[in-house]
Amino acid sequence: MAELEHIGGKRAESARMRRAEQLRRWRGSQTEQEPAERRGAGRQSQTRPGSPRVRFEDGAVFLAACSSGDTDEVKKLLARGADINTVNVDGLTALHQACIDENLDMVKFLVENRANVNQQDNEGWTPLHAAASCGYLNIAEYFINHGASVGIVNSEGEVPSDLAEEPAMKDLLLEQVKKQGVDLEQSRKEEEQQMLQDARQWLNSGKIEDVRQARSGATALHVAAAKGYSEVLRLLIQAGYELNVQDHDGWTPLHAAAHWGVKEACSILAEALCDMDIRNKLGQTPFDVADEGLVEHLEMLQKKQNVLRSEKETRNKLIVSDLNSKLQCGLFKNKEKMLYEEETLKSQEMEEGNKESSSSSSEEEEGEDEASESETEKEAVLLQPF
Repeated sequence: MAELEHIGGKRAESARMRRAEQLRRWRGSQTEQEPAERRGAGRQSQTRPGSPRVRFEDGAVFLAACSSGDTDEVKKLLARGADINTVNVDGLTALHQACIDENLDMVKFLVENRANVNQQDNEGWTPLHAAASCGYLNIAEYFINHGASVGIVNSEGEVPSDLAEEPAMKDLLLEQVKKQGVDLEQSRKEEEQQMLQDARQWLNSGKIEDVRQARSGATALHVAAAKGYSEVLRLLIQAGYELNVQDHDGWTPLHAAAHWGVKEACSILAEALCDMDIRNKLGQTPFDVADEGLVEHLEMLQKKQNVLRSEKETRNKLIVSDLNSKLQCGLFKNKEKMLYEEETLKSQEMEEGNKESSSSSSEEEEGEDEASESETEKEAVLLQPF
């Protein structure tokens, strides 16, 4: 029994470590540091007409009450209009937290009060992902019996069964995969395939119709870079997507790719000549937020990028020079043609003038001949005898 508790503790620690990685970015983010009023400025309210408005502070109080296990306080907050699916800065709901804390009573209380068992956090984790990672079999069974899907994919392409380490947990989840008729491979590819379809459509239409994620401001280019959707990334760049587009924290797609250690995405962006020194709102470059194992690769890419930029500048200069030469050559040829046409015209005019002069001379000679003949005839008449 003690050994099982030790294993459960290790699983819980594993889940907390995964969440710590999420928080590493959010704790330094502009989004997390800004007050709630400023973060919500300019955004359309998602509160339904007529429903109670809950302040950010109430959301924080609700999450704290759930975390403490104080169901009486939680009931009061719900009665005052608290959203049972409210999230913290990294997208965790009270149900996620109750699961990670292995608080089955709070899990049941929240689900009975209509908490969403399939809600995903910022990294795509559902409460079932957390239960599978921690090895909490009883909580996982409860989730499954209350509508949890075993086919939801997180941001790393993992379904809950991928995170299960204990045989009993893995068996439970894989059995449910069959019962629910889930195609795991299709589930893993679904997002990427949808993005491929969108990217091709934007490329063919010449119009990009992307919608930023409401909370983070991330674009399709950020998602493709962070998740390593290489073909999507290439198509988006080909369609003319802004390489250095920034989310609400000032992160570019290269920041995302570097942070999550996606080597190929970094290469694609660098070779497309993205700005590798651009800074986010905290003054960090992609090098500053990069996975430790990727820094050397980024440095190599920057050197390669400098060569590519130099080659591009040289190529552009040659193109401009060639165009100027062709233009000058064209002007010279046009001038020669104009001079030739002018000389030809003069020559034609002279020939026509000579023809007219020759014609006039002939007419004069004919007139003189006629006059001479007339005089001769007159003389002949006069010389005739009477």
